[in-house]
Amino acid sequence: MDPSRTDHRAADVSADPPDRDAAVFRGRPGRPAAAPGPPGGPAAQDPGRSGWSPERSGPPAGRKAPAPPRIAVIGGGAVGSYLAARAGQAGAEVLLCVRRGGFDRIRVESMPTGSTVEVPVRLLTEPAQLDQPVDWLVVATKAHQTPGARGWLRAALGNGRDVGVVVAQNGVRQADRVCPPMPRDAVLPAVVYINAELPEPGVVRHLAYGVLQVPDSGLGTSFAQVLPPGDVRLVDDFATAAWSKLLSNSAANSLTALVGRGLEVLARPDLAELALAVMRETAAVGRADGARIPADAPERTLERLRHQPAGAGTSMLRDRLAGRPLEHDALIGAVVRIGASAGVATPTCAALLPLLAAVNQDPDA
Repeated sequence: MDPSRTDHRAADVSADPPDRDAAVFRGRPGRPAAAPGPPGGPAAQDPGRSGWSPERSGPPAGRKAPAPPRIAVIGGGAVGSYLAARAGQAGAEVLLCVRRGGFDRIRVESMPTGSTVEVPVRLLTEPAQLDQPVDWLVVATKAHQTPGARGWLRAALGNGRDVGVVVAQNGVRQADRVCPPMPRDAVLPAVVYINAELPEPGVVRHLAYGVLQVPDSGLGTSFAQVLPPGDVRLVDDFATAAWSKLLSNSAANSLTALVGRGLEVLARPDLAELALAVMRETAAVGRADGARIPADAPERTLERLRHQPAGAGTSMLRDRLAGRPLEHDALIGAVVRIGASAGVATPTCAALLPLLAAVNQDPDA
């Protein structure tokens, strides 16, 4: 299958997604879709909504094609592998920085459409192997794994070329996690709306969405050219975008990890009320931190979470079920800490935080 034509549709493939998805599709496409193809061919669409990547055309006659961008993705989990595959589909040279090798391509299985694509990828397992300049580094580890990515960051800095760094992680204040060693003006924080699982290394099960939100800036516009049209959306108020996502993560990730079940648990009225309490506190802290969170954002977010595909979970739930460390400190922990510094009470979040810490604790420690 031609990877440029692979359909990676999100759960909702209508031309105008419902209002409950407004937070996902805020901003404008950083790389607008190409014009429709010839009659009878597939129309170019926004892949954040429908996933179609237009075919790449060659350079004008007599002009040498520019070298493709070289992108190194740090982290071979579901999000990192998905982004590596999408960059490869768009024509980038992709390096995937992982702890263990064992595969030479990424297969993405789209559950909403039933389509599959395979994209070749070069694996690196040690920072010393990053011995050539790259244009972009994408940090796609979990937030608590960022210290382990610093070797890759330093290796990229040592190759003598300016490199842009995209921090594609949950939470807020993402740039702080990589500065230093990276210069702040080279760092692009990203809000991630990608619901995917990694059943085995190199295999991504894509469940819904496929969007990165980044600041509307020169750096953001530049990075948008690395991925297929519509995968990157430029937002003029990144603080609001980041806190809006944390609104969802603070409740959905925390509650699914604690009860050990997917998002279907939010159909329970008692858990829905608990989720709303967490999100209302998160919204209050976000507003104190400068985000413009609408008064009805918790209710709208709950509605979106309740309309995810059957069986959809959260990254924290998958980590708990697999016995991996949890990301709670960067999510609900950040709400409690920032709330305390801003003088905003967060009693519900503060009550859940030690429960998550206990779940996360190694029983043999």
